[in-house]
Amino acid sequence: MSQTDNHACVLTKALSVEIQSVPLPSVGREDVMVKVESTGICGSDLHLYNHFGFGKALMKKPNILGHESAGTVVQVGVNVTDIAIGDRVCIEPTMYCRRCHNCKIGKTNVCRQFRQAGMEPTPGTLQQYYVCESDFVIKIPDSISWEEAGCIQPLAIAVQLAKRAKFAAGQTVAVFGCGPLGALVMATARAYGVSKIIAIDILQKRVDFAKSMWADYGFVSPPKEEGQNYPDWTAGFKAKVMQDANIDPWGVDIAVEASGAEPCMHAGVAFTHPGGTYVQAGLGRTINSFPTVEVVAKELDVLGTVRYTAGCFQTAIDLVASGKINLKPLITAVFPLSRSSEALETVRKGDDLKVIIMNQHL
Repeated sequence: MSQTDNHACVLTKALSVEIQSVPLPSVGREDVMVKVESTGICGSDLHLYNHFGFGKALMKKPNILGHESAGTVVQVGVNVTDIAIGDRVCIEPTMYCRRCHNCKIGKTNVCRQFRQAGMEPTPGTLQQYYVCESDFVIKIPDSISWEEAGCIQPLAIAVQLAKRAKFAAGQTVAVFGCGPLGALVMATARAYGVSKIIAIDILQKRVDFAKSMWADYGFVSPPKEEGQNYPDWTAGFKAKVMQDANIDPWGVDIAVEASGAEPCMHAGVAFTHPGGTYVQAGLGRTINSFPTVEVVAKELDVLGTVRYTAGCFQTAIDLVASGKINLKPLITAVFPLSRSSEALETVRKGDDLKVIIMNQHL
């Protein structure tokens, strides 16, 4: 391979990235080198950008950002037989150990020793060439554009959520938060045959977009009045939504909290009928208040969901390739690698839904 230049978006400190020339990664016997074409920017990238770390765990040194990427294989290790030069692939950015208890029982998303692209000390995918073990790339068909391919990783996360929540035909699902994750959860719910989807957000334009694509009903969350407690606020909010959506007043089968906002956590539990399922997917603050008595009284299944497990990437690719999920309307801004700082600031402002960076464009 004659290529020697490799430019990357390096996070140097909070709110500061630089496009730097970095060493070309070496390819081991089990590895592949991917010429990365596209990278989606998500909430965890933004968190690193804003704080130079997660919570109190600040980064010790600069690192390459990015983990939602796809590209073309340009080099393979001598032991690689299932991936060939020229293959179009998505990159699985979570590298699990395969040896711990969780890996052995199929819970690779909570591997005890996982490494995550873009999280210290592992370099991210927001570079022109990226190397990983061959079993962390999945082939994609020519029908999926590079911009769409940059959204496959978050769609795989939505597929994992659907697996955890057991999405199925005949269900009613309320999704709190119509950002990228909430949007992909609704898209997945529709593809899985969920009967009625309710979209809830604080922004009317996001609710309108969700209704135009996947949701049967959409609502702007009302503000909680000063001094008003959560039970009173959620009771009125729930009553209106259930009536307007023509759903039994006792609630929905599944509530998905995809915003990370504490009020939505209380509303999600309130909206879920007794015996139903509440899914926490949004991050938000480290500690929030939560209606534990209501959870117990309703005997709710309360689930957390993170990353993805075996098969989620392939399912996501199949859903897009078959036309069951259309990712194109989600992509509202595309930037070259040289304008990564502007792309991150665009995500930070929150006006766009999904921002994609084209790694080969300087």
